[in-house]
This record gives sequence, C-alpha cells and structure tokens, in this order.
Amino acid sequence: MIQNYLTALVCLILLLLMTACSSSTGTRYEDEKNVVEETTNETQGTELDEDFDMTPYKTEIDVEEEYYTPQSSLKDVWYGYDESASPNMQKNIIGTADGFRVQIISTDNIDIANQTRSEVYFKISKESYVSFEPPFYKVKVGDFTSRKEANDLKFKLNQLGYFEARVVQETVNIFE
Repeated sequence: MIQNYLTALVCLILLLLMTACSSSTGTRYEDEKNVVEETTNETQGTELDEDFDMTPYKTEIDVEEEYYTPQSSLKDVWYGYDESASPNMQKNIIGTADGFRVQIISTDNIDIANQTRSEVYFKISKESYVSFEPPFYKVKVGDFTSRKEANDLKFKLNQLGYFEARVVQETVNIFE
C-alpha cells in the first residue's frame, strides 16, 4: 500500500517537473506579427486618394559654364583626403593565407550583422566581412597574418564598445 502511494507521488512529481520545465509555444516573432496586423487593420478602413500631379513642378536647372566645376578639380575640397588610403580604391587581392581576424558579433539576424559591419567599417576603416556559419551570421574585421596585430585591433574595438570581440584563426586575403 505504501509502495502505491510512493509510486503515485513519484509520478506526480515527474508530471509537475515535465510541465513546469516545458518551453512556451509562442515565438520571438509573435510580437512583430501583432504589430503588422494592428497597422494593417488601422489602414484598411481608410484609403488614400492621391490626386496630386507633380509634373508642373518639375523644373530644369540651367548651370552656366563659368560656375560648373569638373569632377577632377573637386579634390581640393576634401582637406586631408588621401585616395590611396581608401580601402576600396586600389586594393587588389593577390592571394590568401592562414591568418587572423577579429570577430565582433555572432547573431541570427542578418540585418543586425550588416548594420554592425557598416558601423565598424566607418569607425575604423578596416576590411570587414559578414559570413554565414549556420545558424549564425558572424561579423569579422581585418586581414592579419600575425596574432599581435589582431590583438591590437581587438583592444581598439573593446575601447569602442564591442566587448564581445575576440581573435579567430581564419583564411585571410592578401592585398597588393
């Protein structure tokens, strides 16, 4: 008789544990769907009637020759701008080698990865890459053949607020 009570008690405890530890049925995208549904419900009742014609307001802009400046003379406007320092201007990949890059972020959202890549590129002007290693998009910066250079960049990125930055070993590009 006591054994039946113990068996029932163990079964009850297991049942409670299984139901208490189970995952929820909702998804993280559920909130986004609700927002989209609410905005579509609000706009369904009102239709916009666009009857504005833009053609009378389009005008031709005439520029006299004496005020026109050709593109080649605009270099003087950019004080301290060096075209050779621009990463996309004259860099050609001549090969690949084993090296190091600094991984900044690993996320499952490609938009966040691309946004982080562009932010880092404009902050430090180094080559940055987004790679997909299922299920994550990883943002990596730099092409270094020595670990010391990669660690120096990691330190700089930590100072800029990218605290998850770490040096990873990877095949890197060799530029001219």
